[in-house]
Amino acid sequence: MRSQLLEAQDIFLGGINQICGKFGLNNIMAQLYALLYLSNGHLSLDDMVERLKISKASVSVNIRELENYGAVRMVWIKGSRKDYYQAETDIVKVIMDRIKSMAKGRLVEIDNMLDAAYRMLSSIEASGKDEQDRIEIFRQRLETLRSFQKKAKILHNLFNSEFLSNLLNTRVKADKHTEEVFVAAE
Repeated sequence: MRSQLLEAQDIFLGGINQICGKFGLNNIMAQLYALLYLSNGHLSLDDMVERLKISKASVSVNIRELENYGAVRMVWIKGSRKDYYQAETDIVKVIMDRIKSMAKGRLVEIDNMLDAAYRMLSSIEASGKDEQDRIEIFRQRLETLRSFQKKAKILHNLFNSEFLSNLLNTRVKADKHTEEVFVAAE
């Protein structure tokens, strides 16, 4: 029984590794979270090292990042001097928080890039009609990007809204009760 459970977990962890690789995400972080999520309770750093066959330094660095994201938390075990961790089991919250954080970071990067491009563009003195036309085309393209970026910010704000959070929480609860309907529809 125990070896079959480990085998099932290995299949899941391998799948997480492949999915994260395709999205350009840190697969070690995902594997650590998945391992803690699937465990019943808490695991020490040593437990995670042994189970995933990776270095303790890698586990330590990545578990701290997961802790910063709110995906895991350190738990105290009476009588032990080891660090133990437990996963946040609200997977929707973990995924939503991560998506929000990533989106916010990209929006800030886009803001900075557009601001820098606008500053540089405004400092250019065209030496002729051809260069003036190229500057105007560039300005128009930046305006298109700025317009898209404003829409992305609105979408990001909607994504962060209480309304959407409540809707998603309601949907997750409903999905638990109607899973068969969704499976049958696929």
